[in-house]
Amino acid sequence: MRKFLFAAQMLVRIAGAAQILLGFLIWFGIGASLVQLHFAIGGIFVLALWIVAVIALFVLPTRGMALLALIWGALVLWLGMAQTTLMVGSMHWVIRVVHLLVGLAAIGLGDRLAAAVNRHRGWGRGRNTEASAS
Repeated sequence: MRKFLFAAQMLVRIAGAAQILLGFLIWFGIGASLVQLHFAIGGIFVLALWIVAVIALFVLPTRGMALLALIWGALVLWLGMAQTTLMVGSMHWVIRVVHLLVGLAAIGLGDRLAAAVNRHRGWGRGRNTEASAS
């Protein structure tokens, strides 16, 4: 499970970074043809976030942050899909900034959850214990 969690955490980080880059390209009109790729990577990003959240839901003694990540992932998806219809016109930049901030928070949430699971299971860096083999 440790390797699976690590893979999901890395996917959150990598897909999140790709989303930021693609989002800025789209935002500034450089990558208008990249919208579908942004959608696809966004789906992968949210799926990876949800995987980290489900693992945390079953491993951590408190479930609040894991449940928040599940809900937050749904918010990221909804906002990404509805973004073009919200505040259309001169104030649309507000929605773009909100979408960026919600996405950044999702990256941080996924990273914090994975770190909490690693700490709880004793899978910290440099530790070579029996628990880390599972």
